[in-house]
Order: sequence, then C-alpha cells, then structure tokens
Amino acid sequence: MAAELIVRAMEERVCTCNKCGASFPEGADTGHKFNFCPLCARVLPDTVKYMENYFRIIQLVEPLHNAQHLLLNEQSVAAVRDAVVTLERIVRKRSGLQDLMGADLMAKAFRFDFDSSTGTLTKPPKIQVNSLSNVTERNEQEGLKFIAMGLMQGIRNIYMHTEGTRKIYYCLQIITTTDFVLKQVLGWESVAES
Repeated sequence: MAAELIVRAMEERVCTCNKCGASFPEGADTGHKFNFCPLCARVLPDTVKYMENYFRIIQLVEPLHNAQHLLLNEQSVAAVRDAVVTLERIVRKRSGLQDLMGADLMAKAFRFDFDSSTGTLTKPPKIQVNSLSNVTERNEQEGLKFIAMGLMQGIRNIYMHTEGTRKIYYCLQIITTTDFVLKQVLGWESVAES
C-alpha cells in the first residue's frame, strides 16, 4: 500500500506558484485543475500559456493587444475596460459620430432603414458590415448592433463605474466578444494584419 501511494504521488503533477511559492497537486487524480493559485490567487503559468494560445487561435485584432497584455498580467478589470473603450473609440472614428458614446453611439452607427414594401435601403448605416441585400444580411447588421449596444450598456457602463467581476474566464469572454465585433467593423482582412 505504501509503495502504491509513493508511485501515485510521483505520478501526480505538482504545481508551484511563481508569486507565493505554494505547491499543490494538480491533475486528474486529485480532482483539481487550478487556473489560479489557491493560496494567493495569482494566475498560474500554464493558464497564461493557454490564454496566449487562445488569443493566437482566434487571431485577436491588433487594437485589442493592450487588453490582451493587461489580461495576461492579471489586470482583468483594466483589460475589459481597455477592450470596450477601444471598441467605442474605433466605432466613433469610423462612424464620424464624435459627440456620441456608449449604447447610443452603437445604435446610431449600425442603424439603417429599409423599406420592405419597395425592397430598398432608404438610409444606410454609418458602419455597414455587408451589402444588406437580403434578410440574412440585414439580420446580421441588426444583430451586430445589438451585441455592440450590449457591450456598452451591460459591460462598459458596469466596468467604468464599478469594479465589475475579476473572474478571468468572464473577462476573456468579454474580450472575445469585443474582438468579434471589431472584426466586423474593421473587416475580416484585419485578422491577417494582426
């Protein structure tokens, strides 16, 4: 029995925190897979590597590289703020709606009018992500407007006026959503440039 425990302990991976030096078992045997040190809450090196690889896979647009840097350096709230403010700044510049901000900016930047009785676009959007030539494309434009408005209303406002949640997986999802909207705004060729 003792020999079995020694073999099992040797097979278990031990993780050591770079900040506080705490060591703890990490692996399937223990039932724990930590992304953070359970003692000091620092992001563990493997988690940073996973996030770096994730950003490579999704080909994060260049304007969000500062948000990425902040997130990888455990500044999750600052990373979210930077991402949504970057989106707001780019939409403001691209739309020419310099005096608007937040959800109002997004609503006006992506808004269009379509006359279904004549099948014509009567007012094009300031930021147009496709030709708006069919229902699917108009739905895409409208959906993107609501996602962008939601990022401003439900995320930006919270993170600008309060601390917001620091949970890294939550912040990573916000940055990913912001990246999706920016790829639409900047054009998918922006992926090749980043």
